[in-house]
Amino acid sequence: MKTEPELLENSGYFLLDKLDHKELVPFVQQYLFRWSFWSLFYLLFSLVSFTTLVFHFINGYFSYPEFALKDALSKTMLGFVSAFLLIPLHEYLHAIAYRLCGAREVTYDADLKKLVFMAIAHRFVASSREFRFVAMTPFGFISLAAIATLPFLPGNYTFSALALVFTHAAFCGGDFAMLSYLEFHKGKAVVTWDDKVNKVTWFYGKPDV
Repeated sequence: MKTEPELLENSGYFLLDKLDHKELVPFVQQYLFRWSFWSLFYLLFSLVSFTTLVFHFINGYFSYPEFALKDALSKTMLGFVSAFLLIPLHEYLHAIAYRLCGAREVTYDADLKKLVFMAIAHRFVASSREFRFVAMTPFGFISLAAIATLPFLPGNYTFSALALVFTHAAFCGGDFAMLSYLEFHKGKAVVTWDDKVNKVTWFYGKPDV
């Protein structure tokens, strides 16, 4: 969105919320489990991916005498660990999406104690459509890539891919909370921008006519 933060109020926007990055976890908890399309999609995707993983374990154990449970568990753990290793890629995909939308300066921040990681587009005003694109890019790319590999994986590496899909989806809770926030304020033409210096994200809105 081609505008400056200081010009928003002159364009009819009003302040909706100020999100201190230190308060990101309560924000996520508030909106991730609030009834919305995005929160429902997140919960259903997490449930389906976890159920699929468990089903493959049960099916393998009872249907194949040669099923190696210990190896399947180790391959599952590999998937869990891989999801953590992909966190830098996840944030980099956010950054790519921001740049495709027109952001010039994208940096990163993290709170390791809370396992919070962020890509920050300093002073870039993102429309709701642009922010949805930014939020969904890592989830869509990594989930689809892992699912696409399933038919080609040998042996118990299928468990690695399924565990990766489930764990990475869990890590996307913050992104889906933001999407849920946008839906909660639909009809207000919400825009958002980051202030990396003060570690704050601002949300503005105006009647969507």
